[in-house]
This record gives sequence, structure tokens and C-alpha cells, in this order.
Amino acid sequence: MKRIISFLLLIVLSLSFVSCGEQEEEKPHDFRNVDWGMSQKKVMAAEGTEYLYADDSLMYFAGEMLGQPVELYYEFEDDKVFSAECKYVIQEGMILSDCMENYLSLREQLIQLYGEPNEDDYHVWKSEEDRETYGQDKEQIPIYYQVLMYYNSWQTETCFMELSLDYNNLQIGLILRASEIVQETEE
Repeated sequence: MKRIISFLLLIVLSLSFVSCGEQEEEKPHDFRNVDWGMSQKKVMAAEGTEYLYADDSLMYFAGEMLGQPVELYYEFEDDKVFSAECKYVIQEGMILSDCMENYLSLREQLIQLYGEPNEDDYHVWKSEEDRETYGQDKEQIPIYYQVLMYYNSWQTETCFMELSLDYNNLQIGLILRASEIVQETEE
């Protein structure tokens, strides 16, 4: 009897190890811990905090990313999230080079999660003339003069994501936007 029980226990343990090895690799969420189609209640649970503002079409949270404070905006239609935006809060004393480092760090994290961006070069010049005029300068100068911005985008099966850094009207803007890609259904 002990042999039978031991044999059955061995089979059960073997099957559990085999099934653990066959688990699918977990895909990343569409945005932070949120997936498109979640309700406002589920988004609030995923963010782990109370919203600062909400109506039927928008939720606003204060959060953190890369150790920096951010503003998080989620857009809804029929109580289903379809778009999100993360704006870095530029703190007093923070300079453009800090934001450039944050951009590059966040870019690397997105590459690890979603793969290479749609384009390799993240430098977007206002014009070819600006590239020729400022191209040899440190990158802070052309960003400051509003002729250069950092920009990358990624696309997955369900999501289009954009990361940008620019300087406009004396404001530094470091923003991550994501929106749902609606799959066409065949009739």
C-alpha cells in the first residue's frame, strides 16, 4: 500500500513540474499595470491608490515612475479604458539634462518590455537646417531652442505607445502616451 501511495505521489509531483515548465511567458500589460478594456474600478485597483479626479470618461491619478512624481490620465468609453498618458512632474530645481536622463532610462525599460522601437533614432529635428546648425552642439541646446525633441514609438498587437521629451513655452515635457489598437473583426 505504501508503494502505491509513493508511486502515485511521484506521478502527481512529476506532472506538476511538467505543467510548471509549460507555462506561457507572461506578456506585459498595455500600460503600467493596466490592460485595455478594464473598468474604472479595476484601473483604480491596478494603480493602488485613490483617483484625484474622475468622471465617466477620465480618471486622473498622482503616481510615480522611475522614482519621479507623475500625473496619470486614463480615458474611458463605456467604462472601458482605451488610452493612457503619463506626464512627468518637473520639480523645482530639475534641469533639462535630468529629464534627458529620465527619457533615456524610460526608453531602455520600454525596450526591455516591448522590444526595439519603431525607429532607432530618437532625435526629431524641426528641420534639416536646424540639424545642420545645431547638430554639433550638446543636445540640451537644440532642445532648449525648441528645434530638437526626443521621440520614440512602439507598437504591440494591442497598443501603440509614444515617448517624447520636448521644451516648449519654457516648459519641459516628458510624456508617455499609450492607446489601444482596435482589432478589425471579420464579418
